[in-house]
Amino acid sequence: MALKTFSYIWRMAMRRKAACILVVISTMIMTIFMLFYPSLIDNTRKRLKETYDGITVTGSIISNEQESVPLIPGSLWKEMEESGCFSQLYGISNFKVRTFPKEILEEKTGANPSRQRENIIFQSLLSQFETRDSGGMEGSMKAYNTFLAEDKLVRIKDDIQWLEGHDERCLEGEERICILSEDLGYVLGDTVPFLASVWVGEDKVEGIFHLKVVGTYPGKITGSLGGMPLKTMKELTETANTAHKQNGAYYEWAFCVDEIYFTIRNNQQLEKIKTGIIENGLLSSENSEFFQIRIDDRILKEAVGPIESNLAQLEGSYLFFFLMITAIGFFISFLLVRGRKPEYAVMRMLGESRMKITLKALLEQFVFCFGGVILGAGTVSFVEAESFRPAICAVILLCYTLGAAVAVMLTVRVDVMDILRDKE
Repeated sequence: MALKTFSYIWRMAMRRKAACILVVISTMIMTIFMLFYPSLIDNTRKRLKETYDGITVTGSIISNEQESVPLIPGSLWKEMEESGCFSQLYGISNFKVRTFPKEILEEKTGANPSRQRENIIFQSLLSQFETRDSGGMEGSMKAYNTFLAEDKLVRIKDDIQWLEGHDERCLEGEERICILSEDLGYVLGDTVPFLASVWVGEDKVEGIFHLKVVGTYPGKITGSLGGMPLKTMKELTETANTAHKQNGAYYEWAFCVDEIYFTIRNNQQLEKIKTGIIENGLLSSENSEFFQIRIDDRILKEAVGPIESNLAQLEGSYLFFFLMITAIGFFISFLLVRGRKPEYAVMRMLGESRMKITLKALLEQFVFCFGGVILGAGTVSFVEAESFRPAICAVILLCYTLGAAVAVMLTVRVDVMDILRDKE
């Protein structure tokens, strides 16, 4: 039965060589085009990725230097740390501290005092802080997540003396340590008391903490008395809050960051980063005046904008081309089958059912289309084997066959007497 059917198709093909060749060539051209088309999309995506990777996007979030203004919430800093979106991420925070040079403190406490005695003397000196002869020092203690976060430290790194077992990486931990100027008189290994003071709403929160000196440098770093790990500052705020709550305090010293500087690892995640900033409320109308937010993505947008637009058009046209194949299958089949109506009328008179005639006509179109797809796929495999995709060939065959099926079903519905009368 199968041999008889294909014998029939072969005879029909020999009688209408031009029409059959038209189907084969059309489907071959469509196959070649559709197999090379994904490569065009892939190359555009590759160019887009290379453009994203080739441009460095940096940014910063800075809290304005004003009293009693919102700071960058610790939740945003944690989210940025855990996101993996940044190749470089620097966080800086600071709070006001008071302390005394070693000489003044030892004058009152003596050498090697107990921690309890040192705290009592330190508190006594703090009560005299506002007097001219107290000798106290007030400034900010800066906290960093890494040594590289502070340019001033980087510039003097060769002049910093480190305690044995410590180096620049100590600022990445959470040990209660600090680096101080030699002007304070403390040496490596000393423990220094500080009074921290922060404003929580209308309440001033104060507390004494101690840091071990693991690094000293000559001179001063403008604007700060010293530096400490950012993780240590976070731990101190949590410890202080626990103590305040135990004493019945209703307020909480929230861990915040004053400055964040970053370099984006994958620029395609830029919108995700912006969304995170928005969700943390930094861009809300009531908070926008308190933060300076900068993301230097202008060059990136100018470079990737045209490529993304081109890629969107290419991807959007992909479905359109398959619909075009369906339409081409319909029109070619419609024209070819319509010219054979007299044959179908004779076949009906000889007793063939309309279903059999429809299936034969459709099988004929399918075989010719299949031949064109095979030739097109073979050509593409010969030129560029990587572009051959069996799934695309199957979809082409399916789309063309669907279009041909509609055309055949519409055309094979013939009235035998009308056809014969027309022939006469």
